[in-house]
Amino acid sequence: MTTALLYKEFRETLPIAVVGLACLLLVALEAMGYSPLPSLWFGGRLIGAMPFVGYNDQFSSYFRMIAGGLALALGFWHALGDFWGEAHLFLLHRPVQRRTIYATKLVVGLVGYLLCAAAPILLYGLWAATPGTHASPFEWSMTLPAWESWFAMLTIYLGAFLSGLRPGAWVGTRLAPLAAAAGALAALQALWMLSGEPLIVVYIVLLVAADIALIVAILDTADARDFG
Repeated sequence: MTTALLYKEFRETLPIAVVGLACLLLVALEAMGYSPLPSLWFGGRLIGAMPFVGYNDQFSSYFRMIAGGLALALGFWHALGDFWGEAHLFLLHRPVQRRTIYATKLVVGLVGYLLCAAAPILLYGLWAATPGTHASPFEWSMTLPAWESWFAMLTIYLGAFLSGLRPGAWVGTRLAPLAAAAGALAALQALWMLSGEPLIVVYIVLLVAADIALIVAILDTADARDFG
């Protein structure tokens, strides 16, 4: 049964993941100066721009925006996708616990997001580390802001998942988990930026704690909600 659930979620998640991955790779190609489409940011890569850092390299800001959009799309899809056509009535009456069903959704969503969002960072980083591709210095530590965004968007995914799963009015309390997740993420990032590297471990621990709390809330909501 678990294998069938994994396959179902993978099959249904694949189109969103493919579109998100394509958009993220386009951002990386643009930053490298190889975009097949018209420039995303008027003029493409500027000569002398340092990869991952500086005003002239906008990879991190575009990456964050698209990775956040992918996380939102996956989160809401995994919470709401089965309600279209009332497929949830069939799914939730299978001989398997609700926690197992929604834990499977979480595994597919989290792994899918992490793999898709990691690809453009690795592609851009490998290009930047290759001699002769650009005239500016590069160290892998310069990719830290991008990896921070990559990890932070997990909180947005979980907030969207919980908002989609819980009952309530959309114009009301239903979006409260997503708003709370975004607010907590912004506060933690502001704390890290103001303090610098000394608090990076505290930042990661608090972010992981927030993600764990959201996962527990998702599984509890799945158990308690009346899906009739």
